[in-house]
Amino acid sequence: MNLQQLEYLVALDTYRQFVLAAEKCHVTQPTLSMQLQKLEEELGVLLFDRTTKGVQPTAVGAKVVQQARQVVREVQQLREVVQLEKGELIGELRLGIIPTLAPYLVPLFLVELVERYPQLRVQVEELQSAQIIQQLKDNQLDIGLLVTPLDDRQLREVPVLEEPFLGYISENHELYAQATIIPQDMGAPGLWLLQQGHCFRHQVLNICAPSPAATARPFTYESGSIETLKELVRHNHGYTLVPELSVLQELHSPMVKRFEAPQPVREISLVVHHGFVRLPLLATLRDIILSKVPERLQAGKVGQKIRWK
Repeated sequence: MNLQQLEYLVALDTYRQFVLAAEKCHVTQPTLSMQLQKLEEELGVLLFDRTTKGVQPTAVGAKVVQQARQVVREVQQLREVVQLEKGELIGELRLGIIPTLAPYLVPLFLVELVERYPQLRVQVEELQSAQIIQQLKDNQLDIGLLVTPLDDRQLREVPVLEEPFLGYISENHELYAQATIIPQDMGAPGLWLLQQGHCFRHQVLNICAPSPAATARPFTYESGSIETLKELVRHNHGYTLVPELSVLQELHSPMVKRFEAPQPVREISLVVHHGFVRLPLLATLRDIILSKVPERLQAGKVGQKIRWK
């Protein structure tokens, strides 16, 4: 058994295809297959079931993969510790970010981060919260940018922002005339929501617990995009809640309404596995983000944190 075989094992479990796993490991498919076969022979167990639909870990294979991921993570951390001692920051940074943050935060930090660390290959992927959490645990991501708290002992949270929820209301809606709004106003008809699976949707429901009448329509439409919801409202249809970063250029529009104090906010954090060692990189990323957004959004300001679970 060697580290290379464990890396191939983890890759096959991640991608569930021999060809794709080999491509990600930069080896030929026969090489990867042969090494995994040798590992199975050494252990005396079948690690994967091969079918026409792909590969699936066996019961014992799943346990071996879990342990292999831990070994691969620890070897990676060992290399990173040495890099830090040598003053180097090279290799790959895999960052996952939720879709309701990505359009508004990634353009603010990505270019500067790459400029500061030119030897670092930065890979950013939009994923929902549950996917980011699992991939951080499986060593498929290094850093997550998502809504917290997570209440997960395997993960470390570094709060960055507390972003207010704002009302976004069409001019022909009854709430448009109000200077501010309160959660009880969200019982009014015409509320647009993100589709299932988005933490932002759960937070909106936790803020206002709308009645069935609030979302009742002669048709059904749930979007995966904040921008789509805003467009629906702009075309004189109802109202929705949006994060402040999505309307920084529209804050003086009469369509945008703040909640009365205490404002509901979502806590946004950088999240890593407790074994993450590249802490200077984490601090730099946090500083870049904070330098690009209004100071009032900095974590620790007054607001009512809304949980997403």
